[in-house]
Amino acid sequence: MNRTGFATILLIAIAVYGCARIPPRQVQLELQVPTRSVADSIVGGTDHPFSGSDETITALDPTDGAGTAAWHPDDLWVRMRAGFQLSDYLPDTWPKSLSWYGQRQYYMDRIIEQAAPYLHFVLEEVEKRGMPTEIALLPVVESGYQPFAYSRSGAAGIWQFIPSTAKHYGLKRNSWYDGRRDIHASTRAALDFLQDLYKRLDNDWLLALAAYNSGGSTVERAVRAARRNGKSGDFWSIRPLLPEETRHYIPKLLAISAMVMNPDYYDITLKEIPNQPHLTRLQIKEQINLAVAARLAGLSLGELRQLNPGFTRLVTPPGGPHDLLLPIEKGARFKWGLSQLSPAERIGWIYHTVSPGENLIGIARHYGTTVAALRSTNRLRGSTIHPGDRLRIVTAAEPTGQAAGREEGSPSHRGVTHTVTNGDTLWSLARRYGVTVAQLVRWNAIATGTPLMPGQKLVVRVYSNT
Repeated sequence: MNRTGFATILLIAIAVYGCARIPPRQVQLELQVPTRSVADSIVGGTDHPFSGSDETITALDPTDGAGTAAWHPDDLWVRMRAGFQLSDYLPDTWPKSLSWYGQRQYYMDRIIEQAAPYLHFVLEEVEKRGMPTEIALLPVVESGYQPFAYSRSGAAGIWQFIPSTAKHYGLKRNSWYDGRRDIHASTRAALDFLQDLYKRLDNDWLLALAAYNSGGSTVERAVRAARRNGKSGDFWSIRPLLPEETRHYIPKLLAISAMVMNPDYYDITLKEIPNQPHLTRLQIKEQINLAVAARLAGLSLGELRQLNPGFTRLVTPPGGPHDLLLPIEKGARFKWGLSQLSPAERIGWIYHTVSPGENLIGIARHYGTTVAALRSTNRLRGSTIHPGDRLRIVTAAEPTGQAAGREEGSPSHRGVTHTVTNGDTLWSLARRYGVTVAQLVRWNAIATGTPLMPGQKLVVRVYSNT
């Protein structure tokens, strides 16, 4: 198999799966460029993708005074490569790989696009702790760097925390906020977890990473069993004893690391990511409607939610302050705009006076919201309302009846509420109702990557010419 083909199978496996300073070293750190195909080594050769003989890339030690000016590469990938450490854990002969398939460059482009807003922050947090910088690539394997990723086992966020582990590491979860999806909070919690596993498992990073996937007790049992049979107890010796998913988990991370290390060799193009912060964190003292915040920042609601996926409602939680992540270039505009708004304008409340014959279902459809949101906002225990009642409504847009005609130019419409069932996706529902995914996202104030849960209610505007 040629190296182009192997680059293909490496990348697709990664895509399919998503379900302090750098410590002092020598003044020069040599990052070897391989002289053989990784495929050769996987099927039984003696080289691995981090080894080589002739070419080297030289990175200056960031703690060396003479190299201070050089230690600010423009490209984030260059910075990341200088902190790679996991090649020290590779065996002389790589194990056989799984079945890999698909297109390579398309998935690499998609992964980079998804990771770009967050990667500088994640890499910086990894470096502060002196951890191998390959760990900044772990969310590629876990979730494809998708903050709204949600697994069948209930894991969520780019680091795929399950509820029990999230609670243990202090990630808050309530009806307003899910810390597992918060980029900053979940990253720090994930690195805490990995460091704890590293200490627990003989200061071995591959064992720690395996335990992150399958659990510390699972790895400890495998290590004890391997040592009883006279083996070393490292990852490669216990690999056959681990769950199938975990057996492939480490090779996937090492594969993507090898391709980041030397993309030219594997015929992969890495789109340059500037080695500078992309986001600024602003502290918001009071509640704000995310649609209002997006407008102030000059972003779409979907773009804002992609940067702040921890918020589970259209409005930030009560009882602030709360952090809001924005592109750095949008920060000043947002702060100025926010200073011009009254508290009521920040929330974006609309007040609706109930007329005879109206019910919560009809009102929710009219305003593009849900009955559950109306109940929560107005502290209603049931569905009973009376003529003359004033309901407070949070809305991201105009009422359905006002916006629909201008948006579609169609003479009539009707609103329906769809209850999500197993297998529903935004794409399948868009086809079913003859609308677009973008419309579903806008009408329901959700992000494109938001997972749909059985029982969830979605507002759909169905248009007709009758």
